[in-house]
Amino acid sequence: MAVEVIKNAGFCFGVSRAIELLKSEIEDPSNTDVYTLGEIIHNPDIIDEFSKAGVKIAQNASDVPPGATIVIRAHGVTVDEMKILNDSGVKVVDATCPFVAKIHDIVKKESENGNIIFIGGDAAHPEVEGIKSRARISRVFSNCAQLKDLLSKEPDLLLKTATFVWQTTFNLNEYAKCNKFVKKTFKSTKIYDTICNATELRQKETMELAKKSDVMIIIGGRKSSNANKLYDVAKRFCKNTYFVQNVKEIPIKFIYNFKNIGITAGASTPDRIIEEVKQFMSELTNNTTVNEDMTFEEMLENSLKKVIATGDRVKGIVVGVNPAEVKVDLGTKQSGFITKENFSADSSIDLTTAVNIGDEIDCVALRVNDVEGTIALSKKRVDSMKGYEEIEKAYEEKSVLEAEVKEVTSGGLVIIVNNVRVFIPKSLTGKPASFDLNSLKGEKVQFNIIEFSQNRGRKKIIGSMKAIENEKRKAARKEFWENAAVGDRFEGTVKSLTTFGAFVDLGCVDGLLHITELTWKKIGHPSEVVNVGDKISVYIKDIDKENKKISLGYKDPNADPFVLFTNNYKVGDTVKVKIVSIMPFGAFANITDGVDGLIHISQLSDKRVNKPSDVVAVGDEVEAKIVDINTETRKVGLSMRALIEEAKAAEESADVAADVADTVIVSDDTENVTVAE
Repeated sequence: MAVEVIKNAGFCFGVSRAIELLKSEIEDPSNTDVYTLGEIIHNPDIIDEFSKAGVKIAQNASDVPPGATIVIRAHGVTVDEMKILNDSGVKVVDATCPFVAKIHDIVKKESENGNIIFIGGDAAHPEVEGIKSRARISRVFSNCAQLKDLLSKEPDLLLKTATFVWQTTFNLNEYAKCNKFVKKTFKSTKIYDTICNATELRQKETMELAKKSDVMIIIGGRKSSNANKLYDVAKRFCKNTYFVQNVKEIPIKFIYNFKNIGITAGASTPDRIIEEVKQFMSELTNNTTVNEDMTFEEMLENSLKKVIATGDRVKGIVVGVNPAEVKVDLGTKQSGFITKENFSADSSIDLTTAVNIGDEIDCVALRVNDVEGTIALSKKRVDSMKGYEEIEKAYEEKSVLEAEVKEVTSGGLVIIVNNVRVFIPKSLTGKPASFDLNSLKGEKVQFNIIEFSQNRGRKKIIGSMKAIENEKRKAARKEFWENAAVGDRFEGTVKSLTTFGAFVDLGCVDGLLHITELTWKKIGHPSEVVNVGDKISVYIKDIDKENKKISLGYKDPNADPFVLFTNNYKVGDTVKVKIVSIMPFGAFANITDGVDGLIHISQLSDKRVNKPSDVVAVGDEVEAKIVDINTETRKVGLSMRALIEEAKAAEESADVAADVADTVIVSDDTENVTVAE
């Protein structure tokens, strides 16, 4: 008997992603209840494993209680279901396969363009239901014959602009038929090839294997659409095709005498189940004591021998590696495997680079399945045994640990220390609410262990950075008050705003930035210049170390309008000014940006003025003479009167000159007299 498995059997990318996201939520200590909306994937063994880990299945979006975590299945959900979840106060983790999400985007866009959407797939499948919910007008068909029947009943559909999409697991043979028919029948249509590449490869490999096999075994959940499609494909070329969910369902009596056995599996089938089936069939090939009169249990017991017990510490040789698990040869009839989550506490680890075929590996037997001939192993447990002891010691001694932040979740930080996962809730990071925890990813942080407990076999380890952060801030504050001086510059963060200014966090202390220090211009509120969260450069303008108070400066001294004014103007200059306000004692006039001068009532005219408004009005542009600049009080005196008096003096001088010109000049020379005509 020869046994062959197709290359692309088992988990696809979308399924692996959904499984990893769900496992991550299960391991997050901040999650109390974890749900999936429907089955995360269509595989009873996987569903059973997650159920034992505490995952609950909600049949409807409204069944999930507020505060719980809901993981969206790989097939996706309808628009209405997603809205209910988003509005219900639950934490939503979207594990929709990216290829399915792409179909959602296509359908939404094409519907908005007014096209009717044709969906090739199973109308009752969650994936198709989710796709359909994003279309304004749609029709669903499962094969070419159904499509033709649909159009014969609704011929008007042929007159519309149509868009065709396909369930990611749609049968390739039917797709080819439909594609040919659509191109020949519709005048205006778009056909998007949305069948998953992994589905296409799996179906093609299954077809080729079925052609040369005496028996085909299809492994998958009963509800799995892609596994059922594989059964249809294999059945076309191999009449002895059997659908099983696991090794227990293999029809040994019907296939025992055949020579060539082909094995394929749907996208929801774990590698370990595929390996179990392959291993079992291979053992049957070499077992001469098996006969058709044996019961299944006898054949299974005869082919597999129990040599390792649960809890045993064992060594093995790595014989296979893929992104999801490591296969280990233990030198026994049982097949050993280490799933990714049992290999390391670091969920981001890449198994394909972390371990090589031929490596010797030290692990613990988690579960020995004598019936299926497999042993679930854990390298993580061996690695963490010592780590747990060290962390427990740190907890008892209240010592400080340091490690790198591996993950940032909505609830806090995940740290791997001594191969053990430690969770630090956001409230215990010691960071303000506005702080972006993502900036800590990959950084080393210091923390204490404040909780070390075990519940239902799972250790709960909670860390806290808060006390250490508080100590650091306390030390930093002490150093600040000892060394800070007027003129020191800091990069600060605007913490809050008031009507009189802004409070700025300098990292260890807060300082007040008065509204008058924000800009040289007059403003009504600090928000005209800065906002909460802004990073700004400030300097200490004044410091009261005794009362722990700091006044900050922000505006650039080099841009002081008064300094710029004194650099360009002097007493005696004539300037054109604009009246900006009227007071009983005079009028204020704007000279340049940020600099006003006072024209006293006595300087508005050379005559008596009862009210400044009798001479000028707000908005008037007049000329005035700078008569005083006080650099200490930053005040400027202006005079219109001075210019008037200067003008009159000039006029009087001109009149005198004219009078002189009209006067008879008598010379001492009496013989020579000149008379002006």
